[in-house]
Amino acid sequence: MKTAPRLYRIATLLLTISSSFTLACKSKPAPPPEPAKLVIIKATWGATDDSASADVTNRVTELVKDNALEVQAISQVFGDPAAFKMKELRVEYTKGGVFAKKRASENDTLRIPVDEKPVPIRLVIRKALYGNLESEMTADVTKRVGDLVVDNALTVTPTNGLFGDPAPFKAKELRVDYTFDGVEKSKRASENTRLTISATGQ
Repeated sequence: MKTAPRLYRIATLLLTISSSFTLACKSKPAPPPEPAKLVIIKATWGATDDSASADVTNRVTELVKDNALEVQAISQVFGDPAAFKMKELRVEYTKGGVFAKKRASENDTLRIPVDEKPVPIRLVIRKALYGNLESEMTADVTKRVGDLVVDNALTVTPTNGLFGDPAPFKAKELRVDYTFDGVEKSKRASENTRLTISATGQ
């Protein structure tokens, strides 16, 4: 008759040990999530007017540390492919598989924090023309305008200094054809008049 109480005590002890183990497992903090991997797709350093630039992808990739980047946009780091001109650093990258772009003017610092979550691309510049649209004396400035997009928004003032002068002594305009969330849209602005596309596509 003493066997039953003994078995009961053993079962109770095992249950207590199991409960303590379960509580210990539950109280153990979860490991922090792995930081999203930062991959540099392309990096260029050069004149803001696109007259001269250098591919600095390898150099920027070397500066990535622990899936983060912080670099000053200066000639001491990247050389000087466009002497006596204002320059900028442009970086295309993926963070956690999401494509994004950033730029930094000369002497500024470009930062991609380890915890950054890139904004998915919604604004895509399909075609941009600058010049006298009626006479078709225009220049294709699609790439230049596309480079000015920041966080799915665009602000640009069309001038000859920015795009050149494809139609001397004629009235000029900038026309931008774009998609926002896949919907095709278009905007126009006269020379020296600001053109904007908001972060909502308007």
